[in-house]
Amino acid sequence: MRNIALVGTFFCLWLSTLFNGAMQVTMAYILILTVGVLHGANDIGIIRSAAADSGIRINKLKVLIYYVATVLGILAVFAIYAPLALFLFIFISGYHFGEQHLKSYLQRPSLFVGTVYLLYGLTILFMIFYYNVNNVVPIIKDVTTFELTETFFGYALVIIALSLISFMGISWYKGWLRFPIYRELFYFAVLYVLFNTADLMWGFAIYFILWHSLPSLRDQIIYLYGKADRQGLLRYLKSSWLYWGVSLLGLFGLFFIFRKNTEFLTTILIYFLAAITFPHVIVMSQLEKH
Repeated sequence: MRNIALVGTFFCLWLSTLFNGAMQVTMAYILILTVGVLHGANDIGIIRSAAADSGIRINKLKVLIYYVATVLGILAVFAIYAPLALFLFIFISGYHFGEQHLKSYLQRPSLFVGTVYLLYGLTILFMIFYYNVNNVVPIIKDVTTFELTETFFGYALVIIALSLISFMGISWYKGWLRFPIYRELFYFAVLYVLFNTADLMWGFAIYFILWHSLPSLRDQIIYLYGKADRQGLLRYLKSSWLYWGVSLLGLFGLFFIFRKNTEFLTTILIYFLAAITFPHVIVMSQLEKH
């Protein structure tokens, strides 16, 4: 999957030379709303499957109610105090990205591993923030009313990256890492080129789809159906299309309501992704225990 991500990243960067910023944003939305949302659309099926593996029978409707309640709860936090919700969204997204990328390579008690996951994902996110600071600052101000600076993101990126290097150095020294560090440095170099070259939404979409969503989809299909092949993908689509469709209808409903205020579209997408990310991260973290 990493080779696919590498080739796909450079192909998408080449595409960005053919299209203007508006077209790149459009392509980014399409990728996020299709593959990106799809990779979290089968969470309920995964919960039931994991419960069955543990010998527990659970009611599908009950799981759905809890899942929807979690999503609505996150939206309520945004409505009550958006800065806290955004802070939690960034942290839990960072953890989730790191977990997806490193889960097969680290062996150590959960607290240490969780810290590495978090630092890895936050390094990715703050690379995106720092190299697109002129676009990121207005978005954060719109969501939270806080106006951060390029200096803040620069210092945050340095501190997080140095912390990650320290923890990975400890992991390598103790023999807990099962992959060459130079390979991860190469991946970070590729992502640096990506985030420093592509527009904010296009760069994020490339990472989110190629480096996170597709590998996650593959892992889920293997877990649910035993093999990541065409038949497994079709079964995954069959079991998740309804939840995927409902999610998109909800998002399009918000877009329709705020259609005359196009400056809010990115903010709405952040709210939407945050709301569905929290329960998805919980599900995928539990999946790693099986």
